[in-house]
Amino acid sequence: MKKKVQIIIKNNNFKKEYKGKIVSVFRGHAFNYLIPNGIASLATMNQIKHHEMFSDIAKKEEEANSIAIKKIKSRVEKISKITIYKKIGNNKLIFGSVKEKDIINWIYKYTSIKFEKKQIQISNINSVNISIIKIQIKQNMIVTVKLCIIPYNT
Repeated sequence: MKKKVQIIIKNNNFKKEYKGKIVSVFRGHAFNYLIPNGIASLATMNQIKHHEMFSDIAKKEEEANSIAIKKIKSRVEKISKITIYKKIGNNKLIFGSVKEKDIINWIYKYTSIKFEKKQIQISNINSVNISIIKIQIKQNMIVTVKLCIIPYNT
């Protein structure tokens, strides 16, 4: 009789292992604690094939997602500067201020890339000047772009 059996983990909190991993544990621990409490299930050949099939699909999706993110990053890096025209008043101050919405609309108009408001990091801009904004494409992927505010008169 085998001392260890293979199980598939159902929860992420078992010994710092992630969900879906196949682990060998002692038979008594598996049948008396892990399986009855729903933490793991017994790994049969069909379940192992099923798990491998879904892990392959997840890897392919992750690769396709990373390729798409790299394409978006390269398109955003091609933007050398964003130019926004604003009406000015006294002392070179613009009416209102430049918000994330203005930048999102500019990027969508010229590149057809849709960003969310939380992906744009901008300081408070209410005068005619050149400043730098940060566009967060992914968690650790940030692109910096020049923002030029140009006045116009009506």
